[in-house]
Amino acid sequence: MELKVDTTGVITGFAAIGAASDMNVTIDDDTVPVDFITNFSDDGRWLYKNNQIVKNPDYVTPDTPQPVPTAEQQLVMQQATDIAQMKQMIMSQASQIATLSKGSAKQ
Repeated sequence: MELKVDTTGVITGFAAIGAASDMNVTIDDDTVPVDFITNFSDDGRWLYKNNQIVKNPDYVTPDTPQPVPTAEQQLVMQQATDIAQMKQMIMSQASQIATLSKGSAKQ
């Protein structure tokens, strides 16, 4: 297997089959950890240290940024809120009209 290792030892890429021109370390396939390929990420999770691939003990999973609604999505959410408020107002008015109608029918 070939690895692309930066100057700090972080593995930023690999080639399990074949060769790539930007790889700078060759390692015996028998020394590759079982979960290396399936859990590979170029964000500092793996290090090349003492001729071995090891998990970075200082690695911290990055926080996933919360998605920010687009202007269109914000407009649609505002319109949905406005519609819900109008429905509530209409139901309240319908109730008041029914109450008033009962009162005028008694006269």
